[in-house]
Amino acid sequence: MGFRKSNATKTTKAKEAVTDQVNERTDDLMAALDAAREAIARASAAASRKGAELSKEAADKLMPERARQRRREAARRRNRRLLAGAALLSALGVVAARLSGSRGAEPDPAASAGVTPLHTNDAGAGADPVRTPPS
Repeated sequence: MGFRKSNATKTTKAKEAVTDQVNERTDDLMAALDAAREAIARASAAASRKGAELSKEAADKLMPERARQRRREAARRRNRRLLAGAALLSALGVVAARLSGSRGAEPDPAASAGVTPLHTNDAGAGADPVRTPPS
């Protein structure tokens, strides 16, 4: 049984050693990634002070949080413009309706006085013989 115990301890020690190595390498990689991000941010700030900027695509790939925020702001501006345009068109429609007069009002009786009916059942003395149907 002593043989099995020593193999088990060797195996657990080997697993712990590998786990430690993986953790160390992961920590090193995370530190390098953080350092690279800081360097990119400093370079971007220095470039913007000098007047040169990264392209939008490069900046989006390097800083996805800023890209997401920029897209949201652009969408808000677009929606604001659309809303303002719709409000302006509605206001112009209301003004045009007010200037052209109300449509719900009754027609002017003086304007309709000059209209004569085409057919009447009135075959009296004042009826036009051309317009009356034959009986």
